[in-house]
Amino acid sequence: MFSDLQIQYFKMESAPMWAQMMRRFGWAAAINDFVGPQTGCKVSVGDRISALLINILTDRSALYRVEDFYRERDVEALIGPGVQAEDLNDDALARALDAIYEAGPDKLFSRLAISTLLSLGVLDRFDDFIPLHADTTSLSVYGEYPGQEKILTALEDPFRIVRGYSKDNQPDLRQIIFGNATVMGIPVYGTVNAGNTDDHTWNHDTISELAKVFTAEVRGKMVYIADSAVVTEANLRAFTELDQQFISRLPSTFKLCGQLKQAAWDKEGAWKDVGRLVEAKDGARYKIQSFRRELYGHRYRFVVVRSSSLDARKEHKLSDVLERERKELEKAATAVSKTLYGCEQDGLVAAEAFCRAHRNKLHRVKTTLEPVEIQEKRTRRGRPRKDEPAPPVVTRYRIQIEIEPPSEDVLQAWREQEATFVLITNIRDDQRLADEAVLRLYKEQAEVEGRFRYLKSPYHVGPIYLHRADRVKAFCYVMLMSLLLYSVFEYILREKMKQEEEPLILPGKRKSFRPTGTSVLEMFDGMITARVQVNGEWRYVKSLPPDPQIERILKLLDMDLSIYYPAQKTA
Repeated sequence: MFSDLQIQYFKMESAPMWAQMMRRFGWAAAINDFVGPQTGCKVSVGDRISALLINILTDRSALYRVEDFYRERDVEALIGPGVQAEDLNDDALARALDAIYEAGPDKLFSRLAISTLLSLGVLDRFDDFIPLHADTTSLSVYGEYPGQEKILTALEDPFRIVRGYSKDNQPDLRQIIFGNATVMGIPVYGTVNAGNTDDHTWNHDTISELAKVFTAEVRGKMVYIADSAVVTEANLRAFTELDQQFISRLPSTFKLCGQLKQAAWDKEGAWKDVGRLVEAKDGARYKIQSFRRELYGHRYRFVVVRSSSLDARKEHKLSDVLERERKELEKAATAVSKTLYGCEQDGLVAAEAFCRAHRNKLHRVKTTLEPVEIQEKRTRRGRPRKDEPAPPVVTRYRIQIEIEPPSEDVLQAWREQEATFVLITNIRDDQRLADEAVLRLYKEQAEVEGRFRYLKSPYHVGPIYLHRADRVKAFCYVMLMSLLLYSVFEYILREKMKQEEEPLILPGKRKSFRPTGTSVLEMFDGMITARVQVNGEWRYVKSLPPDPQIERILKLLDMDLSIYYPAQKTA
């Protein structure tokens, strides 16, 4: 009866989850609608880009290996009926990249991002201010791309894969600049720029482009939050002209920055202690003072922030400062110790002058006077007579310098001064947005930086195996789409976990109510789909997941195990 029984196993991992999420948000249809009708391939552009996204999010491969990726998986369950692995070869995927490049990948990304954000109702969470965090990062790539100039010039595209300031600390490599703006950690705006694009220019362009992306009502609530690179005369003028609210950090190169810090430190009793911004016991404590000053002809609110801790770079600077200062003091001490003073009073005066000259040092300086008995020199030249008495012995005084390490209080004061920074905002009404809230919103800038850690992780994105610069650009926007989908996945999980009473049990038996997407995805590595063919009919065989937490995770995502065992199919 079962003589023709066959069994197939498919390595699925997290792939069905990504496919289901894209179906929920209608990405394939949105892409097809955006690029318009295409001919020459039986699989639509939307489905081919979806296939590429599933590959990136599940097991990043070069384009020429995506077909191999799908040979191990149930392609029809992931992409659609009738689709086979060979339909997703590198030529088919490259043509899909060409299609979205020609249609405008930047506009496509914005359309997907905004529609997904609205579907999730993220903007509805904010009554007053909508914090939008913006930043850039570089991605180093290998290769020379010799034909890019001719192609991109013909396409009138300023994108270039060139050398520039490398945030990867790999200045010898060509690079691409990614720009990103997020709300609640979800990318809502993204760009792919030439490798020599500077942050000042990117921010200026982004400020203008965001005015086209969002409605006037949303922009009225939006607060553009970025690092100090946004603070230029041109960018501040753009904020004013577009009536765009912002928060940033005043660059330390501005004279006004030093003046504001000094004004705050001169008013020691005016600091307001706002405590820790995070629950961690070792989290930094903050104190703030607020000022109103003019910059480039406009009045802004400045919040001087005093932190109790330094980052690793500042601690390294402290070590350098201490070493350099000690060497300077030792040199000065050696020089002063060579001078002998005729009376004790002169020595005390000189010792006091030495301490006064070095009173601002971190090291502590202690001085003592050491009496030294010396024989005076003869008053006349020549050989002394035999009966001539020896010159008298007199007492002189030498300054002895003892250099002691700084006290912990002094070191902490130095740390706090170094950790003091100044925030700038054009939201001058502290009744609408308190000084403490300005600091909190700025410190949440880490959310966009966290997105870049995903984007640059070798687990998700490796070297780009494309040779045409226009396809590289299109593929980079697909990478941004994968970041968007990953961010949505993490957002949904974390929001749902706020309502849970039991934490998720992650690999290594770690417990968390706020898991990272990467730690959750590890749990799906062993997921497979199996089906048997009996008398020409294929039936899926349900099996238990390798980790019981997987069913709970899928439930949090409004899914279940049926995404691994779709409706039965026949041969």
